This record gives sequence, C-alpha cells and structure tokens, in this order.
Amino acid sequence: MSNRHRKISVALLFVIPLLLLASLAVPHFKTLQTGDDVYLQTEPITKEDANENYIVLRYEIEKVLKEQMTDSLVETLKQPSELGMTKVFGVLEKQNGIDQLVTLSEKEPTDGVYLEGWLPQTTEREYRESEHYIVNFGLDPFYVPKKGHRVAAQGLQDGITTAHFKVRDGHGILREIETK
Repeated sequence: MSNRHRKISVALLFVIPLLLLASLAVPHFKTLQTGDDVYLQTEPITKEDANENYIVLRYEIEKVLKEQMTDSLVETLKQPSELGMTKVFGVLEKQNGIDQLVTLSEKEPTDGVYLEGWLPQTTEREYRESEHYIVNFGLDPFYVPKKGHRVAAQGLQDGITTAHFKVRDGHGILREIETK
C-alpha cells in the first residue's frame, strides 16, 4: 500500500465518524435555534417522583382524554390485528400562556406546533373502560445536581410548575423549569 493510500485511509477513518456525529447533532441544534417556545404544565410532584439524581416530571398533556382523539385514531387503536405502539401527533394550542393538547391524531399535521409520541394500542373492552390514555411524547426528565434532588422536589411541590421547551417538527427539548 502506497503512502498516499495510507493517508487517504487515515483521513477517511477520521472524517466519516465526524460526519456521522455532526448528522446526529444538527437536528438538536436546529430545534434549539428555530423551534417554537412551548410551555407545558406539569402534574403535581410527589415524593415518589424524586429519584436518585433527577426528578421525573409528568406533563398534563401526556394524559389524553378520549374526546381529544380523532375518530380515525380510535379505530386504528382498536384494530385487533396488531397490538403494540402507534405513532401519534399531539397538536398544541396556547391558552393563558400554557400550551394545551387540542387533538391527538395518527396523521402528522402540516402546520402549527405539535409533538410526536407513542400510544399503546388497545382492545375494544379496554377502550370502553378507560377515561384517558397516557402518551409518551419522549419529553426530557428534569436533572437536578447530586444531593439537591430532595430539596428541589420539595420546592416544586409548593407551586404550579411549568416546563419551557423548544419544539420543532414534533420533537421537544427541555430548556428550563419554572415554579410559580
């Protein structure tokens, strides 16, 4: 192998991983730069929510009432052929400074602010018995530095907590937590 081929091989060994890493990072930074500001209200924090090094926040929009689901989504969820997870899109609308879930559909919206998530499929009987469903929108847990999580969890219990996200193309990135 000539010296020139060896240089090209070494260059490719470094360039290809760097291009791969850049392709993974670009969507994240693009969301931070051009994403819409979304404010979500969290469910009340309990002592069980405070884990070792982070606090698990659950958001009110993750609890979806049957009335918020489109008819076509309900039919898709009830199909007995495949029980598993269904990709869903939650359309958000700002009401009094807090973004609320308006509708949940299996079809990606063409405009507006929305979150992409997963919803477990159900049987006809489960659908009749359940009042709401839990959607996994893949929203970040809130990190608290070591040994500060118990204090932070107690502080978050005392007020209304909102989380500020940047959202673009259905993906949200947590920016900050605010307690009022």
